[in-house]
Amino acid sequence: MILRATALLAGTALVAALALAAAAPAHARAADLPVRASDPAGDVVVFDGGGTKPTTGQRTSIDLRSFSAVERGDGVRFSFTIARIVAGRTFDQVVAVSFGRDAFQLLANPQQKKGTAVGAAICSVDVSTTRATGTVRVDVPDRCLPDGAGVLRVSAYLQKKNGSGPGFSEDTLRVPGQVSLH
Repeated sequence: MILRATALLAGTALVAALALAAAAPAHARAADLPVRASDPAGDVVVFDGGGTKPTTGQRTSIDLRSFSAVERGDGVRFSFTIARIVAGRTFDQVVAVSFGRDAFQLLANPQQKKGTAVGAAICSVDVSTTRATGTVRVDVPDRCLPDGAGVLRVSAYLQKKNGSGPGFSEDTLRVPGQVSLH
């Protein structure tokens, strides 16, 4: 009796799983723009920088709060909100976006208002900031954006002046699902 009930339950579960699989699309459709994501405050990873400069307050200034990507004219505007935009002689704040597997990289420095996008082409990009709100906006032309869908990973970090990569602190977020930038 127990064996027959187990076989009946297993058969019912198999039929339900097959029906669900038939109803689901072969692959999920990528989200279109606009894309918005938020990141919890206070989740910055502070690395041992060997010393007291930059200060802990400066290291946590890159705390991501929100991110968006919206179509704008002939391209996409990426907007980052960080805790605050600060100046420093020994460090740079950097906001970054990566897309897919090395299909696209965007790096922007809010202090110097300079940025580079590497994708279908290598482009210098326009960077603007609003210090009062900690907002960094980066406009990337269509010709620099990758085709297809992929995963967007967003980060902000504090590095040595003219250095590379996170040296002092980093905050990251992954935009859920896949995104198409065109």
